[in-house]
Amino acid sequence: MSETTSDQIDASTKAEAYSAHSRINIPLNLGNWKGLPANVQQVLLWFHQHLLDECMSWTDAQQAVGYDRSTIYRWLKGTYEGSWDKAVQAITGYRKIIDRRGTIQQNEFVKNSIAELIFGGLDYALANNSITLIIGESRMGKTVAKDIWRESNNHGTSVSVIAPPYGGTKMFVRRIADAVGVNKNASVPQIYEGIARSFNKNRILIVDEAHRLLPGDRRSNPVNLEILRDLHDSTKCALALIATQRFDDELKKSHYQYEQILGRIGMPIRLPRNIKKADVAPIVEQYVNPSAELLETCHKIANEQGRLGILVETLKIASRIASKNKKQIASDTVFQAIKLRRQMMGETTYAK
Repeated sequence: MSETTSDQIDASTKAEAYSAHSRINIPLNLGNWKGLPANVQQVLLWFHQHLLDECMSWTDAQQAVGYDRSTIYRWLKGTYEGSWDKAVQAITGYRKIIDRRGTIQQNEFVKNSIAELIFGGLDYALANNSITLIIGESRMGKTVAKDIWRESNNHGTSVSVIAPPYGGTKMFVRRIADAVGVNKNASVPQIYEGIARSFNKNRILIVDEAHRLLPGDRRSNPVNLEILRDLHDSTKCALALIATQRFDDELKKSHYQYEQILGRIGMPIRLPRNIKKADVAPIVEQYVNPSAELLETCHKIANEQGRLGILVETLKIASRIASKNKKQIASDTVFQAIKLRRQMMGETTYAK
């Protein structure tokens, strides 16, 4: 279906484009799409981010939309001279298939008040080109809720990265570069320039484990946070920082050091330390119709170290026990899983 030959693509790009199994990693320059209708830009944005998120190869992309690699390349670079309506039709058709597959997969997420708080913070930031800070204890479901929000709301607008535990500023900008298709082997200023071209007022950057961005020494300049602030200021993109309580505590302790970022947080979300039984019930009910005793036990687990993460792992163990015995999962099966897990941890008291 391609109208032009591959000699119109520079040599380095052509070599990559025609390596069938290479991962697609084309830098996004939103300025190249400015002349296109808004609906076309939205479809292209979704497709570009989907290719990166799923680490798709050129062969994967070609099979997905039924166009050759050269054409897909020109879509993503904004240099296509064919029918954009047909391009949109091909991508939209593929997206419908992806959406149907998502409904077939087992749903391991149920919305509760914790998820609603997270969704609300992300919605606010994106709608108001603002910064949201989502603070909560470890394993409360912050990452799962963020991922579900992206699946439900992402039209290519959201980019999600996990702050690296090491490597400093270069490793951090490389993470973002990898998520938006920018060359991560360039210098930090060059990487940042490429990243900035990938964002505008319609996009949001979500940084998980954001407490890792804090400098090790309070006397040090918080470069990583300043990079995010500058990206927000220069592109008007929304920003979401997901972190543990330590991040919020450090910001408050060193208010003057972090005043630039603190002054831009339009919607701080602080998840409750104590998880309510009403938030636990829908999670448990995905697996079993719980007795009052089981629900009370699960509520206690959700407020112990490990929190909702441990609860979900326990329910999955119960599901495997039931499957192995060719039985329906019941409250007794979950108690058996709780006992097994505690036994393996060396505890001497069991749930039942």
